[in-house]
Amino acid sequence: MLRSLFAGVSGLRNSQVRMDVIGNNIANVNTVAFKAGRVTFKEGFAQLLQGASRPPGDQGGINPIQIGLGMQVGSIDQIFNQGNIETTGLNTDVAIQGDSFFVVRKGNQSFYTRAGNFQVDAIGQLVSPANGFIVQGRMYENGMQLDGIQDIKLPFGQRVSARPTTEATLAGNLNASATIFQGNFNDPLVRSDPINEKAWTETQIGVFDSQGTKHDVKLQMWKTGPNTWNWRIDPKASAQTFEVETNGSSPPGNIQLPVAPTGYEILPANVRVYSPTGVEYNSPADFSFSAGPPPALQFTSSMPSNAVIRVGYFMSPTTATPSENSGTFNFDQAGILNTDVIAALNFAVPGANAVRIDLKLGGGVNGLTQFASTASTAVLRDQNGYTAGTLQDFSIDRLGLITGFFTNGTTNPLARIVLADFNNPSGLLRIGDNMYQESANSGSGVLGFALEGAQSQLTSGALEMSNVDLAQEFANMIVAQRGFQANGKVVSTSDELLQELINLKR
Repeated sequence: MLRSLFAGVSGLRNSQVRMDVIGNNIANVNTVAFKAGRVTFKEGFAQLLQGASRPPGDQGGINPIQIGLGMQVGSIDQIFNQGNIETTGLNTDVAIQGDSFFVVRKGNQSFYTRAGNFQVDAIGQLVSPANGFIVQGRMYENGMQLDGIQDIKLPFGQRVSARPTTEATLAGNLNASATIFQGNFNDPLVRSDPINEKAWTETQIGVFDSQGTKHDVKLQMWKTGPNTWNWRIDPKASAQTFEVETNGSSPPGNIQLPVAPTGYEILPANVRVYSPTGVEYNSPADFSFSAGPPPALQFTSSMPSNAVIRVGYFMSPTTATPSENSGTFNFDQAGILNTDVIAALNFAVPGANAVRIDLKLGGGVNGLTQFASTASTAVLRDQNGYTAGTLQDFSIDRLGLITGFFTNGTTNPLARIVLADFNNPSGLLRIGDNMYQESANSGSGVLGFALEGAQSQLTSGALEMSNVDLAQEFANMIVAQRGFQANGKVVSTSDELLQELINLKR
């Protein structure tokens, strides 16, 4: 009778354990990346009343006679099924799709988590907001991955140095039906003649010197033969401009212009003179230009005294070797450029290294061509180089690579999140805060990267939800409740039997 009483008590006690696990699952239904628990039971000790006997020759054998003494908790398992992915839009939120874990560290001790709701702390470290443990990965420096797993620290405020322009692409089409240029191309009045309107074209692009200063480079091309176009870098690509307003009697006379900085020059074609109402005077009818230094403007008697002079400082081409700063494009009869053409731009910049740009012309119809069209469409594009910039933002891709976006429009890899895989993740030890620790039966974490060593991948701007199934938990709750009630009935019935036994004495 006491055996049934204690068996019922074990059922009550362990059914309560099951309810505790169910209650914890339901409580964490909205916990990021929570993994549900499951209780399994096992039979308790069985008392042997009579042993088994072997069959004698004239009859059968006898089985052992045993009475069970209740039940016990067999295991409380962690179910590591994938939770659903919820979009959050925060670039510091990262969800794992797969069986891996994030690695975080406190001091020299590593912990593991599925919860990717990370934050950036005051010094740029990527941390878990629950406890401040630092996310681990491989850092990058100047685009190169550094050795060793370490704390991920995003260098906000970091500057990327300027990179000079060394390459640019010239592509598009030069109009085959254009007329041949007539006259001296260096004369701006000749270039503006309607007869030459379609006989030449120009394109401009911004390039950077070694200090990150941007300069406008203009390439001019004019047709000199049926399949031939000359080209040159325009020395009048402006780097700096200023205005001078004349004051004095009419005519103003000789106006001295400031001496240009070293490496720049003032050219006649880049001196513009305007009336106060914005009407441009025509050189050389209204004024003449004298060379310097310093250069000067000599006004005619018809010029007013309050003219506005706009002057530009312009980059001076260096001493050019053949095919630098000027040359010839030769096309075959099919309009395809001679692939042996080599073109480069080379000019000096004050206070910085000389800039040399190799022009990539390409071959075939995707390069520079000469086909009949309404206008020439040849353009400079796809130049490299950039000015200095500061880290402004970052993103995380599915491989865990953290890419920084700088104010100069460039991108650089900053770090890569490392992941850990375990032979037996259910053997990990829960320590709270959505964290796990290695145990004797989990095995050591095998470190790798998403889709490289680890078969998991990451989703930025999203979080893994709890994998608790409420419908299943409520069903389990009903079963646990009924099991508890049934075991309670065993205890009460055993008590009634004991009470009846005591009453026999009366």
